[in-house]
Amino acid sequence: MTTLDQSGLVARLEGLGLGAIPQFAEAHVLNKPLDIGRSYLADILQGLIECDPILAYLSIQWPNDIFTADLTVPLPKLSRGSDPKSLGINLRQKFPNNPLFVKPVQDGVHLRFILASKTLPRLLLPYIIDRKDSYGKDPSIGLKDAASPELGRKKVVVEFSSPNIAGEFHAKHLRSTIIGAYVANQHECMGWDVVKLNYLGDWGKNIGLLGAGWEKFGSEEKFKADPIRHMLEVYNQTDELFQPELHASRAARDNGEDTAAIETQGLFAERNAFFKKMEDGDTEVLALWKRFRDMSIEHYIKLYTSMNIIFDEYSGESQVRTETMDEVEALLKDKGICEESEGALTVDLEKHGGRPGRVIIRDRNGSRTYSLRELAAILDRFRQYSFDKMIFVVANDHDMHFSRIKKILELLDMSELAQKLQHVHFNRGPQTPDHGHILSDIIDQSKSAMQESLQQNPEKAVILGDSQQSASAIGISALLAQGLSSRRAVDHPLEMGKVTAFERGTVPELQYWYAKLCSILKEASINLDVLSDEDFETIEEEMYTELLRILAQYPDITSATYVSLESSTVMLYLLNITDQLSACLSTEEGEEESAPTPAEAALFEAARQVLENGMKLLGIVPATGPV
Repeated sequence: MTTLDQSGLVARLEGLGLGAIPQFAEAHVLNKPLDIGRSYLADILQGLIECDPILAYLSIQWPNDIFTADLTVPLPKLSRGSDPKSLGINLRQKFPNNPLFVKPVQDGVHLRFILASKTLPRLLLPYIIDRKDSYGKDPSIGLKDAASPELGRKKVVVEFSSPNIAGEFHAKHLRSTIIGAYVANQHECMGWDVVKLNYLGDWGKNIGLLGAGWEKFGSEEKFKADPIRHMLEVYNQTDELFQPELHASRAARDNGEDTAAIETQGLFAERNAFFKKMEDGDTEVLALWKRFRDMSIEHYIKLYTSMNIIFDEYSGESQVRTETMDEVEALLKDKGICEESEGALTVDLEKHGGRPGRVIIRDRNGSRTYSLRELAAILDRFRQYSFDKMIFVVANDHDMHFSRIKKILELLDMSELAQKLQHVHFNRGPQTPDHGHILSDIIDQSKSAMQESLQQNPEKAVILGDSQQSASAIGISALLAQGLSSRRAVDHPLEMGKVTAFERGTVPELQYWYAKLCSILKEASINLDVLSDEDFETIEEEMYTELLRILAQYPDITSATYVSLESSTVMLYLLNITDQLSACLSTEEGEEESAPTPAEAALFEAARQVLENGMKLLGIVPATGPV
């Protein structure tokens, strides 16, 4: 009998000397093993001080330091007005013998509770091994109504990466790609129906500048040989010529001068003219634009696939329906929200209760702006997907833009839609000119650096393999991890040598420990039903108990990161597992590793499974050994 259903779990607990699981609506005992502990502990506490059972349950917290306790209770929260010291002493004295817990420890105003080393492996190992890749997931969260699963799942659209087809693949695009894939995985893990959307910068005056430059610097031969690199070369050459004109226009504007004289000649005029032809549907211009767009998408699909990222839709500014843009513009005019200003159509947010600032809807040349397209795109997507939430994974330099977009939606009496939008922002980070600005270059550099790192660490290469294929897979996983290991608000520059090193906290080291477990377990046969008490006693030492305690935390980790969307919490957690594995698998110098006992093999299999689940949540493909 497995622990996958209530009856099987209860039978397992009864076999460990525990009674029926106390019932709490807040507990998810089939998804979180610590909720089993919370349920029994709350029942004990409410009996000892005769408080409300729900109060007792809600008083039990996840510890700040998982190495000092499995669960903790702030005594002032449990019993308001009581003296914490006296209450703690009283509870410790009265706390009954229980197969699940050792006697609590008082730490200031907290009581710390630790799961018993004898019971823990007998409960947790079947709990993890029964669930396999579902351990740490809670599909009920993604249901429209958990009490009525037949109503289906909630839908979320996650927009991320979104590079410009005419420009460089900046650090912010790379970080958006990595974090966005994680955000999508996190929602899938919790049962949401996820749509992954890449909204390309494939329209606008930057494309107009590329088109104007193509007439000067474009080469069909170079485009056929390496289309993405040549497009970037043309754009950069043209932009270098354009920058003096742009600065002159801005200086004139800042001085209150008319900028028309500057903007009606040179590259300014050529850029605007090319974009105007795009807007007007010029056949020849659109044919060239389509070549740029198609080649870019083909290029990105290949590279994203190598990073284990698959988008459901490649959209872009060009795909926004003209009818929807006209609809939004008409609504803005009908409601008196927009007005003409210096020849442009704008929304003065300060006049409508917002922060100072104008949002341009049409520029002075009559062209539709990015903001108008954004508003229309949101409406198009909502009508297409009927999403419950839409997440934009974009750098913090877009904070003001998104706050303005939401404000305009509210002014359009679309507050409910505005509330469905979430901006998951991150520090855009510094540019990395020493690493190139084409995604393929960045990926190639990660592979080369990883190949070198494996050659410098032959003892690791024995486990992981040192072939080009191994270096490629591990190098890409290291590249992904560099954007996942820090909190989103923290700057995290790309240092290829550091991220591909075998050091504590790096993905190559994480991959090494995962592959090592696979190697150890290759000949092992896992059958928990035949393990005796003597077998379990071999993993009751402190180092094994500490590993089990960490493994028990994983579903609470995923629940916390579902709310925070901070991948660094998962990375740190996986690091804690590998640190403890290092202690469990350490040998004296010159001593050969022995085959694991049956209970050790079960423990290592549980650790392997949790590592795999955490790595896949982050979008990292685990390395099982030489390839």
